[in-house]
Amino acid sequence: MATSQTEQDTRQDGRPSIGDRVVAADGQDCGAVKEVRGGYFAVDAPMARDYWLSEAYVTSRSAGRVVLSLPKDEVAQHGLEAPGLEPTSDPDRAGPGDAVISDAEALATRERMERELAEQRRRMAANR
Repeated sequence: MATSQTEQDTRQDGRPSIGDRVVAADGQDCGAVKEVRGGYFAVDAPMARDYWLSEAYVTSRSAGRVVLSLPKDEVAQHGLEAPGLEPTSDPDRAGPGDAVISDAEALATRERMERELAEQRRRMAANR
């Protein structure tokens, strides 16, 4: 059964949907949800480069609005160029027991982490 727009707008799970407005903790508009992948969503930012955020920054969602826990001037510092690692694919968050990943998965994880760190360093240098 299809979910109506009203049901989507009032769902209580806090997960963003495509088209939702993204609002910072200080009430400023950050853009609209462009894409959702796992626990991350892309923000179509007006007059700026699009970026990805973790759902961990969402404090509430209702009536087509996603409210973040960050003020607007901090949002860009937490934005990513690509969605981050999902908890199920992150060995440190896999839960009890040992997790074994392939060499290819380890290399892909390392490359993604190095890209994210380089982007964070670039942003920090620009903010000095």
